[in-house]
Amino acid sequence: MLSLTRQDAFLKSLVLLTLAALLVILLRPAFRLPGQQEDEGIALVYPEMFLKGHLPYRDFESVYGPDNLLILSGAYSLFGVNVFVERTVGLIYRLLVFLAIFGIAQRWGTVIGAVCGLLAVMLLGATEVWANTWFAGMAFALCALWLMADARSPVRCLGAGFVGGTALLCRCDFALALTAALLPLFVAMQRPKKKWFLADAAAGLLPLFYFAVVVGPMQLVESLFLLPVIRIGPRGHLPISNAPAEIVWVFCFYVAASAANIAAAFFDLRRSDPERGRWFLGAALLGLGLIHYPLSRFDSGHVFNAALVSFMLLPLSLWVSVSALAERLPRWSKVIAILAVMLVAMQLLKLGPREEGVFVKQNGRSFPVAKNQLPQAADRIVAELQRVSVTGQFLFVGPADLRRTRYCDTWIYHLFPQLPPASYFLQMDAGAANAPGSRLARDVACADWLILNRAWDLLYEPNRSAEFGPDEPNQIVRAEFDLWREIGPYLLLRNKRLRNLVEQ
Repeated sequence: MLSLTRQDAFLKSLVLLTLAALLVILLRPAFRLPGQQEDEGIALVYPEMFLKGHLPYRDFESVYGPDNLLILSGAYSLFGVNVFVERTVGLIYRLLVFLAIFGIAQRWGTVIGAVCGLLAVMLLGATEVWANTWFAGMAFALCALWLMADARSPVRCLGAGFVGGTALLCRCDFALALTAALLPLFVAMQRPKKKWFLADAAAGLLPLFYFAVVVGPMQLVESLFLLPVIRIGPRGHLPISNAPAEIVWVFCFYVAASAANIAAAFFDLRRSDPERGRWFLGAALLGLGLIHYPLSRFDSGHVFNAALVSFMLLPLSLWVSVSALAERLPRWSKVIAILAVMLVAMQLLKLGPREEGVFVKQNGRSFPVAKNQLPQAADRIVAELQRVSVTGQFLFVGPADLRRTRYCDTWIYHLFPQLPPASYFLQMDAGAANAPGSRLARDVACADWLILNRAWDLLYEPNRSAEFGPDEPNQIVRAEFDLWREIGPYLLLRNKRLRNLVEQ
């Protein structure tokens, strides 16, 4: 019996390591894919700002919890501020997602653990690899569930509480989904274990309490709840009616997979080990609970990322259902049926070839820009800024028309660590930076150099982001700045107070 247990453990370890290596291989090309100019720029710039003593919510705008920023700050302090370090953290998040899915599914056997793990590898291998808050939150939420597998273990209960708190501080909008996911396991805990779980969950939330003290509780509520939900949310909403048919089909498949997972979990809860059934139910509820993400902004990225957990669990729900309804079928026939469903799922989620980015470099740093974003123009404009600027001068980056603050090239700040950002708004959100009474005009007036991108003026979406804000920032640009260089869509402007300090 002991040798069989060791053999099974060895087989599971071999499968786990093989699939993890396959995921790393699949994601290796993603390290050279184009970055998202604002979103990944945030992952590079915000943690470095924090390491320099600047605080989110007070010194620069952020609508996310602090934990992803703190994790990246730790990585940068050890290995340097670099896009490859940042993407390595993103790779680790995806490995944690895979590990948790395998850890959950293998309780039903090594075969189904391998099938769910293989599907997770295939799905995660199709994602980008940058360290965004969504994958951080998803990784820690799944790990919290995984750790709660054995409610009798005080160590696992403590770890689950802390990791669950970390998930919430990566994505505050996970609160409802994570509560629903952990509740079936929490109610089954013994009273002392519940206390340990809640105590460590509170410990996981300590960074939030710290920022509430140093930034102020009202500012924290404004940044994490009122700003993203009330002011920015309606201006970034994309309705289902405007989505392509293939995205709608993926969403429908996501809803169907979530329903199948929950139904199979209830079925398993009644017919097998109740603890295992509660675990499955928690994971299924987490997958469905992420549906708010695509409903808030219905595009391919939001739909696909929200659906990942439900898709990864679908082979397990099929295994449970087929095992119950067809007890006499041989095991290999069940595996074939599940693999056939996986192939159908991958056809629905089939992605085209992905093109490498062109790395724009300055000051020993780099960022990959998509070829359709005119990387040559970006390279020339940052080279010109490097030539004429002086350490300590203030830089502002934004769209050319500052009445519509829909997006910007936050990544440019990353290439100039010697030029402090002039603005609180390192990212441009409609309803925040261009809100009446915002500090945007004052920030622009304080800048020594502006890099404005006219391409973002052409970005239109069927929502309130098309609305114009006050024209005062544009008036400041016209009155107090000279056009220094115009290269492609980029404008480099110099503050007039530098006229006697900078020569052509």
